[in-house]
Amino acid sequence: MKVDTQQQKATEYNKVFDEKDYGKRQNKAQYVTDNFYTLITKFYERGWGESFHFAPRYNGEDFKASINRHEYLLASKLGLSEKDDVLDVGCGIMGPARNLARVSGAHITGLTINQYQVDRANELNKISSVSHLLESIQGDFMDIPFPDKHFDKMYAIEALCHAPDLVGVYTQIRNKLKPGGKACFYQWGMTDKYNPENPEHVRIKEKVEYGNSIVKLKTLAEIDQAIEKSGLIKEETTDLVQSNWGNDMPWYSTLESGWSLKQIRQTKGSRMVMRQVFKTLEALHIVKRGVVKTQKILLVAADALVEAGKLEIFTPMYLVVVSKTK
Repeated sequence: MKVDTQQQKATEYNKVFDEKDYGKRQNKAQYVTDNFYTLITKFYERGWGESFHFAPRYNGEDFKASINRHEYLLASKLGLSEKDDVLDVGCGIMGPARNLARVSGAHITGLTINQYQVDRANELNKISSVSHLLESIQGDFMDIPFPDKHFDKMYAIEALCHAPDLVGVYTQIRNKLKPGGKACFYQWGMTDKYNPENPEHVRIKEKVEYGNSIVKLKTLAEIDQAIEKSGLIKEETTDLVQSNWGNDMPWYSTLESGWSLKQIRQTKGSRMVMRQVFKTLEALHIVKRGVVKTQKILLVAADALVEAGKLEIFTPMYLVVVSKTK
């Protein structure tokens, strides 16, 4: 009997994360991340919209507005304008890129390792009002397929956590920036409250890694060290979780039960209902085998992220602003 592709990819994904040796996982990082986004992109888009990231939120601000505001902050840090040729590193389906192109007029190329995301991004780009400013291509950000000194600006939104070598991807970014160019990232990282000797902290960290296709989460100190080693100039690093910039509600609140009726798709209760629906549909062969396994991965991710957020041992929005010497 032929194994369904979705089922096979989910099984292969689990096998990689059953491996406790980080070195062996690292060798398969790009392969497993490609598989991961083939599995989960439709789920992300259904539950989260076109921008796959967290955001600070103030009281009375709705989910979409907070997502937009987070992206506008990145645009302001970069000083994006219609003169800029920009690379979105790990672009997903280019929800942020469409938003940034609308407010800045910049030309934005999206780079993702996953072909499904390329096709979906270009489909959505085509029907947007800024289609002439956007394109998505398939490629590995560990070997960015452009000449050196090509881009004016670059950014990555919660994407570089997938890199098997953070110094390596930063070095690629430095090489592809023009002299005087600038880059901005929102990064996932373990805070100084994370204790690697605490079994509960380690358990939660490993669940976050498994549920989000991350070989090994870095600490904020390791992120800073990687910037220095790559030769990029650090202009700013700020954990926006700890800032007072309109951040009244915890970033993980959207993943918890009972947040709001408007955001019911993201709540724990909705996820559990959908799990039962998917089980039934899979049993009836209405959806592909492997859908239930895929959703289980995302349930692990959501629950672990909430745990990590409540303990303040993890942040998904470490703002990094860097530049390249002229």
